[in-house]
Amino acid sequence: MHGVLARRRRLFLAACLGAGLLWPPLAACAEGGAGQTAQGEVGQAAEKSVQEARNALGSRRRFPWYDETNDETRRVRVSVPWRAPDMKPKPGGMRWNFSWLELFIWTAVLALFAALAYLLIKAYLNREGRAAGAADGSAERLALDDGARIEALPFRVRSGPLGLLDEARRHYEQGDFRQAIVYLFSYELVEMDKQQVIRLAKGKTNRQYLRETRPRPLLRSLVEQTMVAFEDVFFGDHSLDRSRFESCWRRLDEFQSLIAPEGR
Repeated sequence: MHGVLARRRRLFLAACLGAGLLWPPLAACAEGGAGQTAQGEVGQAAEKSVQEARNALGSRRRFPWYDETNDETRRVRVSVPWRAPDMKPKPGGMRWNFSWLELFIWTAVLALFAALAYLLIKAYLNREGRAAGAADGSAERLALDDGARIEALPFRVRSGPLGLLDEARRHYEQGDFRQAIVYLFSYELVEMDKQQVIRLAKGKTNRQYLRETRPRPLLRSLVEQTMVAFEDVFFGDHSLDRSRFESCWRRLDEFQSLIAPEGR
């Protein structure tokens, strides 16, 4: 509205001046006064707008970035809330932006693999323990079986701290060939029972064991040679010289090869 009135006033003065109705200096003063009046009205409107903005910013609604005392803006400390890093894969890169569900699934998978590894290791250790226990038990059963086999021999043999073959060797080295042949023949009977060539049992005689070796002529001939020397000493109370004992002792390797599984 004020702008319209000022514009009309300037037009009126220009018309009067053009018609010669106003003295030029007076017209200039009138036009300058009109301009100053218009500028004063604009300044008053601007000041009013500024005051209204001050009142709005200084109201109860507080604006942290406005300083009401100095009528200027001020720096505001802003705390940005924490957000999980968005590890989006680069083109051609790996994908790392896991959700909570994916993280839970991967944790469960890793826990499952760890449990499986634990069970496998535990099973392996248990198997090794059972194998070791079985080996110990096998050795113990073997010792018990040897004792039972010696008890089933058709003659009594004094068991010593050594095995039958070691006892035969010990007496042989000492020159006691009578005891050496007893232990050597006992060793042959026990070993043939272990290889299931014969079946040791109480009440059976040496001749019965010899007949059980009939399918193996070479073995039968070897065992018969040792058996006859044994019976001459054990039952006939005859002496036994070195040469006769050594003729049986030298065939020990042959005996072991004949009773082995591949020698059958």
